Amino acid sequence: MNNVFVYCEMEGKHVADVSLELLTKGRKLANQLGCQLEAICAGSDLAEVEKQVLPYGVDRVHLFDGEGLYPYTSAPHSAILVNLFKEEKPQIALMGATVIGRDLGPRVSSALTSGLTADCTELEIGSHEDKKLGKVYTNLLYQIRPAFGGNIVATIVNPEHRPQMATVREGVMKKEILDENYKGEVVNHDVAKF
Repeated sequence: MNNVFVYCEMEGKHVADVSLELLTKGRKLANQLGCQLEAICAGSDLAEVEKQVLPYGVDRVHLFDGEGLYPYTSAPHSAILVNLFKEEKPQIALMGATVIGRDLGPRVSSALTSGLTADCTELEIGSHEDKKLGKVYTNLLYQIRPAFGGNIVATIVNPEHRPQMATVREGVMKKEILDENYKGEVVNHDVAKF
């Protein structure tokens, strides 16, 4: 509940670099929030894929292994994420700003009415004061991205709806293994139920 989720994009049997970069950042965000980092891997023939993601500090891997999940197609992957997010209720969901992420992110955020910030270059945790309502929100995801042709940097917050969703450009975050022997839980989901 209320953890940080990263959708891991699959390139055959390998996790894409942008997803590994997001796992590194996701671990840091989860540490700041005092919650767990969870990864979602969906594809075909994913034996031992968890060995690629657990060293990045992943506490739980959601594994969806089934025919028809690779190569990527919109409907099954969208259904998996929407149903998983309804069940798990993450506070933050991250994915790469790739062709797949730009297709999947809007579909999932629209189905969950959560909002999505595309092409982020930085992610931070902070608070936000809504002066009109006189409310202070804490532990929000600052979704930072260039705007107006890159001349301005916009910081976007989503105080009301969950998950706070963002796609992040490849190569803007550092990819760093936390611990080669990091122990996390692997959950094998029945794809048909999702």
